[in-house]
Amino acid sequence: MIDRRYRDQDMGTGESSREGWRKRAQQLAALNRAALTIAEELDLDSVLTTILRTAASLVRARYGALGVPDGRGGFDRFLTVGISDTTARRIGDLPRVHGVLGALLRAGQPIRMADIRQHPDFNWFPAHHPVLKAFLGVPIRYRAETIGEVYLSGTPAGSFSKRDEELVSMLASHAGVAIATARLYRQSTELAVLEERERVARELHDAVSQTLFSLMYEARAAALEAGAESPAAAAALERLEGQASAALGEMRGLVYALRPKSLERDGLAVALSDHVEVLRRSHGIAIETGIQAELGLSLDQETALLRIAQEALQNSLKHANGAPIRVALRRSRAGVELVVADSGAGFDIEQVPRTVMTMGLTTMRDRAAAIKASVEVNSSPGAGTEVRVFLPARSLSPTAHPGAARRGAPVPFRPRPLRGRGRPPHMVGRSVGSPGGDA
Repeated sequence: MIDRRYRDQDMGTGESSREGWRKRAQQLAALNRAALTIAEELDLDSVLTTILRTAASLVRARYGALGVPDGRGGFDRFLTVGISDTTARRIGDLPRVHGVLGALLRAGQPIRMADIRQHPDFNWFPAHHPVLKAFLGVPIRYRAETIGEVYLSGTPAGSFSKRDEELVSMLASHAGVAIATARLYRQSTELAVLEERERVARELHDAVSQTLFSLMYEARAAALEAGAESPAAAAALERLEGQASAALGEMRGLVYALRPKSLERDGLAVALSDHVEVLRRSHGIAIETGIQAELGLSLDQETALLRIAQEALQNSLKHANGAPIRVALRRSRAGVELVVADSGAGFDIEQVPRTVMTMGLTTMRDRAAAIKASVEVNSSPGAGTEVRVFLPARSLSPTAHPGAARRGAPVPFRPRPLRGRGRPPHMVGRSVGSPGGDA
């Protein structure tokens, strides 16, 4: 059904009227197709890509960008269209949430200008950035919260119209729901896994463990009753008691392993090992680990390293096409090092658009910078990808938080020798990153 905003507008007469209606019908059809597509898609990156490409196509914009704020002054996701790979690399780092982009986020209202440079919050274009004039910025909102922004520039008409703004705003309304749905789907999937593990652990504890406990004591009581009258029976019952006791110990260890681990309670080594085991079971991927149990880190440092490891693992699962993954976490005199490496297809970092390359890297680098660590990404075509985080000894906390000490079942550390300046030979390649994680 055609929106009444278009129905009520003066479409002219004759050929111009028919052409106007045809154009509006095409735009609304494209909008409808995009709304249906993003409503069915549950992968967040696919949703964002569809939204951006549709928005640029609807208003015939030469340039477009979509940003999802990270809440720390930067962007968790930032996609572009119209910017070549070469230009993106020359521009450099992703933008921050300031200037006009920050004004759009704060106000939560569209910004449409014939020349963006006239906006009071405009600062400058970075070197090698295209000089933009006509600008249309639309917030993506969900339940009164701005969760993203679409920016468009470069229109054949010279400036964007009110109709253009309304079209993109309508798309943004659908986009807000789609982005929230994709996020909720991911969260619900993770929650479902945790709830299932908790349920199984509870049932094992309530049923099997109690049965073994009863069997152990019944065997002990029966052995005492048999006593000297039947030594052979007493010995058999004592063996049964011992076997039941051993089985009970193993069952308790299994229940402990199944229950979701808390970083605050159990420490980084246990929490990371638990996360890896969940990924092994849910994705059927071979993940080798070498995780040192006692690292002497503060809670903030452990939290940052865990989140970086989770982001790197997620990237490997998504892009390595089922190839084996290796996770190493260890401490030396120099500091603490985290490595997440896969033997997937890899890529040429120099050939990847800056905006694509740094979507996940920006978050990792921000987290690393907060604890004065560095992040390095090494990859080359056909040789896999490696993410290496290093926290120097001078940045380590003098007092580790209680959960950092080894608790419960120990986490074995089986270091794997690394060659080629500390890297697996198949990981040697170009790198991106900087000491201290500076953006």
